[in-house]
Formats: sequence, structure tokens, C-alpha cells
Amino acid sequence: MLPSVFQKAANVISIIEDYSYEAYFVGGCVRDYIIGRPIHDIDIATSAVPSEIQRIFPKVIPVGLEHGTVIVRYQQESFEVTTYRTEGVYTDHRRPDEVHFVRHIKEDLGRRDFTMNAIAMNAKGEILDPFDGRKDIVRGQIQTVGNAKDRFNEDALRIIRALRFSSQLGFAIEEQTKAAMKSCKALIDKLAAERLTVELEKLCAGNYFAQAVDYIFELELDHHLPIFKEEAWQLKELAPVSSLAPVFAFIELNSSSITVTDCIKAYKCSNHLKQQANCLVNAYDSYKKNGLDAWFVYQLPKEQWDFFVYLVKQKDKESIDIETIRSIAEKLPILSKKDLCVNGYDLINWFPGRPKGKWIKELLTEIEYQIVMSKLANEKSRIKDWIQWNLPAQN
Repeated sequence: MLPSVFQKAANVISIIEDYSYEAYFVGGCVRDYIIGRPIHDIDIATSAVPSEIQRIFPKVIPVGLEHGTVIVRYQQESFEVTTYRTEGVYTDHRRPDEVHFVRHIKEDLGRRDFTMNAIAMNAKGEILDPFDGRKDIVRGQIQTVGNAKDRFNEDALRIIRALRFSSQLGFAIEEQTKAAMKSCKALIDKLAAERLTVELEKLCAGNYFAQAVDYIFELELDHHLPIFKEEAWQLKELAPVSSLAPVFAFIELNSSSITVTDCIKAYKCSNHLKQQANCLVNAYDSYKKNGLDAWFVYQLPKEQWDFFVYLVKQKDKESIDIETIRSIAEKLPILSKKDLCVNGYDLINWFPGRPKGKWIKELLTEIEYQIVMSKLANEKSRIKDWIQWNLPAQN
């Protein structure tokens, strides 16, 4: 019997079959089921075209009709269903100029990247494996479907995906596939930064990241990776990590010329990631100056604790016990500026003769620091008395 994660999707497949069409589980969910890894996204391929799927199910969202993809809503869940297809030429080495819907699953599997991803499974759990993907899984091998150069010329991102799968699975890259990766490496320069970023983050998170890095150097792919073409040596200093924020922070801290901003621009990452990476850089600088004091822990968001510990370990080969950070955090008198019992209006009312200006913000920050460091109680009367002796001079 199939695992429960497949059950509702198996019902979708059975419904499609009731209308005399074929349908199979395909791609990563089948690969991970065979390997025994956790299954996340369930993809279904079918001989039915989108208009036929729309007639079968009452709720269908047409998310990619030109590529044959729709979302079927079934029992409050969403399932991506794509029509079998073959693809035309890839003029831009990224996407096919045209797709052709077909009625046979083998034709659809034949357009896929690697043999381990070209396996189909029906609703009963029966496997269809025309390209011997299971054998490659048993061998722990990454091999393209068909001619490797053709696959990489169609979409150069597959070169990076091979590295990513090696990092995630610990699989070796088959020799001809590896040779084609090296001969086609210049195509990486044509990739959109956003697509590269998604694969790079997954690559960095893999348990076998060091193996993937070895391939990067062996095949000289670092020359075509933004930032790393100048700082390739840093790849070998990194351990697996689930975000690019500590990676970019590490690069800035080890480079005389490249900053977090440079990394963000090169990979077109979000402002949120930029803020996280800069926060880690600032946290590291603060840690080197003052150690793990209360002000440091107060300023470092909890979701960044693990990344900071990682950064220090990679940068200084020094281990920090996260329990030390947690212990300090539990003793903090306040958790954010919102917890202060005074605000800017209080300062204005206490000193009506002073014009408004940056002194208000600066004074509030100093008050915040004094309270966090347990040098001042978070009480209005105490704070007012403290200000009398510490009010900054007027400019």
C-alpha cells in the first residue's frame, strides 16, 4: 500500500482513469519514495489535456495552460496535474520554444533531466521506469536521460541541479554526465540569477555539500558562479546551512572587497535576506568586541541564533553553546523597544523647552541599552531621574 501522503492524490489519479485517460505520479515524489526520503510535493502527469481535466473536476485552477499544467482542488487540497508533453528547441537554453502534448507517458519521461526523475508510478504503486532510473538510484548515481550535452544545452540550470542533487543525496555524478557539465559550463552565464539562487540555496543546505563543492572545483564551475568566481576558496570553508544569509555574511567577513550588498545584487535576493545577512555581520562584529552580553542577545533575533552560531563556527572554528544565548535571553528585562515604559512623547513633555530632534531617538536608545544591561530599572520615575543626569547637551 502507498504511504498516506499519496492517498488523496491516488484518488485524483483514479478519477482521471475512470474517464479513460492515463495518469501517474512523476518526478521527485517517486524518486524520494524509492529512496525512502520524506515526500513533499506530489506531481501528477496525465494523457488528458487541460480542457479535459477541467471537464472532469469541478474546481480546476489554470496556472500554466501553455505548458499543460493545472491545479486540481480535491478534498481541500491542491494537486498539480500536467499533460504529457514533448518539447521543442531551447533557443535561450532555459525554456522550450514550444511544447507538444502527447498521449504516451514514455515520451513525457524522455524529456526529463535525470533518470532518477524520469520514473512514473500509478495509483497502485506500480513503477514504470523506461530509463532505468531505479538502477541509478541503487548505484547512487546521477545520470541524464539520453545525451547529456543535449540535456544541458536545453536548460543550463540542469548543471546546477546535478550539483544540488549530489549535495542532497550524496550521489556521484556519472562520468559522461560530468564531462558534459564541464563542456557546457559557459551556459551557466546565461541563467537568470533568480533561478540560480533557488538551486544554490538548496545546494548549500545539502548534507553532502562538501561533495558538491568538490565537483564545482573539479569541473571549474566556480568560474561561472557570481561572487564565487572571485571568492571560490570560501566554498571549501562552508558547512551545510539552510539559508544564504549566513553564507553571504561569511563572504563579507572574509573578503576585502565583496559585501553582503554585492551578493544580494548578484543573486537578486530579497531585502529580507539582505537584512538577515547584514544583521549577522553586525552581530559578529559586536560579539568580537563585547562577547555574548545581554545587549548582543537582545539585538539578535531569535530566528538568527542558529545562523550566528554557524557563522562563528565557520569563521573562527569556535563553538558557541546556543544554550548560553538562550540563558541570557531568558533573563532580559525587556524583549523589545515596545516594552519600554517611556516613549518619545514622554521626553517631549518632560522637556517642553527643547526642540524636537534626533536627541529623542538617541536618548531612547541609550535608555533601552541601560535597561537591557540591568543598569537602569524600567520604571518611569527611575528613568526620569536618570535622564536628569544624562541629558545630552543641546547643539
